[in-house]
Amino acid sequence: MIVELPPVLAAGAATASGSLVFGIGTRSNNGLGNAVVIPVDDRGTFTTLFPGQGTRYPVSFIDSGSNGIYFLSSAVTGIPTCTGGSGIDSFYCPPSPLTLSAANQGAAGTPTVPVTFSIANAKALFDSNGAAFSNLGGQSVGSSSAHLPAAFDWGLPFFFGRNVFTAIEGAATPGGAGPYVAY
Repeated sequence: MIVELPPVLAAGAATASGSLVFGIGTRSNNGLGNAVVIPVDDRGTFTTLFPGQGTRYPVSFIDSGSNGIYFLSSAVTGIPTCTGGSGIDSFYCPPSPLTLSAANQGAAGTPTVPVTFSIANAKALFDSNGAAFSNLGGQSVGSSSAHLPAAFDWGLPFFFGRNVFTAIEGAATPGGAGPYVAY
């Protein structure tokens, strides 16, 4: 299947509408195009390399059900978290928007696919009364040690402005048999 969502402005949007397309490479509207296939393991995970932070996230996943991109705690990344309670303390609140780079690596070490993403001040985003944000991020749950970092959750902001493919295990597609993700 493919999740297709339009780009969202940095300030967010009140709504966003997209498409869920079934099949990969079976019709004219669901070809892989230039998307790169990232094989996933039996749990649906791959590795995210976050070179700017010197961190590997061996448990990374694509997740349209999460409202943000969630990764290692602010103590390690240097990105400040929000303050003020009401559930906002786990979100990032940098003083100005950040553009970050990472690379997602498939099972067995190949391929490595670069990805650029942004993190904005969550309090400012929430105060805008928007509902769709392409740059909302926060701390992942779990360990924050360099030996066992928490997972990297590529949530809904990752989907805005790109087509994200998911092939189930054993599914025959032009990109090979699943399981994999592609973008």
